[in-house]
Amino acid sequence: MTNLGISVYLSDYLEDPEKVYNYLSQAKKCGFCDVFSSIHLPEDDFDAVTSTMIEFSNFINSNGFSLSIDLSSMDLLKIKSNPKLEHDFQNSRILLYRLDFGFNDEDIRYIYNFLGCAGFMINASTTKQYEIDEYLNDFYKLSPDIVIKGCHNFYPRPETGLGMKFLIDQSTLFKNRNINTIACVASYNNPRGPIFKGLPTAECHRFSDIGRATQELLSTGVINEILIGDPFALKSELEAVFHASETNILSLRFIEEACISQSERNIIYDQIHIARPDLSDFVIRSRSSREMANFGKKISPNNTNDRSNYSVTIDNANYNRYSGELQIVLKDLPADNKVNVVGKIFFEDIRLLDYVKNGVKFRFEKYNEDAS
Repeated sequence: MTNLGISVYLSDYLEDPEKVYNYLSQAKKCGFCDVFSSIHLPEDDFDAVTSTMIEFSNFINSNGFSLSIDLSSMDLLKIKSNPKLEHDFQNSRILLYRLDFGFNDEDIRYIYNFLGCAGFMINASTTKQYEIDEYLNDFYKLSPDIVIKGCHNFYPRPETGLGMKFLIDQSTLFKNRNINTIACVASYNNPRGPIFKGLPTAECHRFSDIGRATQELLSTGVINEILIGDPFALKSELEAVFHASETNILSLRFIEEACISQSERNIIYDQIHIARPDLSDFVIRSRSSREMANFGKKISPNNTNDRSNYSVTIDNANYNRYSGELQIVLKDLPADNKVNVVGKIFFEDIRLLDYVKNGVKFRFEKYNEDAS
């Protein structure tokens, strides 16, 4: 099961605890179990937000959530130099601390042994391979059972979010060390200031549907947990993230050819497709499509035109036992009187084909221009 988290900021709790309570209640019903917060946001008053840490952490835990706190090495210095603040953090119910930057092994021992926590999150967006190994060496000296996760940054400013290749490469460093990694998706119900442009990890998800962003991140195979970066996501957004995490089925928007038949529609829409394990450079083959076609009549030849890249085809009766097999074309191919061209992948979803590999489940969703 995929762990799902929401962000609840201490300034929001100070301003309206009842609103936060209602949000937690709604998120809990939608399958969320983790809360992320931060004490080193430049726009927040540090003294004000940290003064409520004991109350805030008790509030989060009493509502059935685990709390993780993001802090910098400068924030830790402030805690160390203030006895009351140190006492408050010692007596707060914080499960994990996210180490943003500038921490040494002494800092780590102090947090784990003196402040008290179950473990740490490492910044998955900026930490280099050798630094990960140094962290792990320090962590496992503390306890063999320490909890360790990778957690990517979110990026408030447009154009600064991670590229998907970089996100995957960085996350792979953690996967190779058996560490779960968290990535952020954005909500636009109440985007956090001061930029108000969402808080995603990947730039390509800045204005994406939250469910689709979740699908893509989990389909990479290197992201294990999802965090909504912005506070107060809509119930529909919470449900979309939960549904995407539960089904683990990649949804591809599909533009139909005008001449498509009902038999072809049945093959396209009425099943979950599974990518065959024997990959081709030219096409993605659905191993389940021909199985379904065998239950009905053979597919008649229709629209046997050139097969441009990212078109979707179904083999017709001229291909004998292959009749009914659905394929997604990856490279331009010539027309074939044994192959019907039934439509194409919507251009924004083409990048998702990188994740349609051995055993991956996918389905088609008819593209609705009015809904996009």
